[in-house]
Amino acid sequence: MDKFKIKLESLRNEADAAVARAETSEAKVKQLEAEHISKDHDIQSLTIRVKNLEEQLDKAETSLTDTTKNFNEADLKAEAFERRVNKLEAELVEKEKKLEEAQEAHRALKQEYEEFAKSLDEA
Repeated sequence: MDKFKIKLESLRNEADAAVARAETSEAKVKQLEAEHISKDHDIQSLTIRVKNLEEQLDKAETSLTDTTKNFNEADLKAEAFERRVNKLEAELVEKEKKLEEAQEAHRALKQEYEEFAKSLDEA
C-alpha cells in the first residue's frame, strides 16, 4: 500500500507540474496574442501613415511639376522681355543719336539764318 501511496503522490506531483506548465503556457499564449494584436495595430497605423505620406509626396511632386513649369514659362517671358528691352535700348540710342544730329543741324541752320538776317539788315 505504501507503494500505491507513493505512486499516487508521484502522479499528483506530475499532474500539478503539468497543470503549472499548462498555466504558464496559457499565460505565454495570452501574452503573445496580446503582442500580436498590438503589432497588428502598429502595422495598421504605419500602413495608414505610409499611405498619407505617399499622398503628400504625390501632391508635392505635382506642385513641384507645376512650379517648375511656371518657372520655366516665367523665365522664357523674362528672356523675351530682356530681348525687347535690349532692342528698345538700342533704338533709344539710335534715336538719341539722330536727335543730336538734328539738333546740330538745327543749330547750324539757325546760325546760317542769323548770319543771313544780319547781312540783310546791313544791306
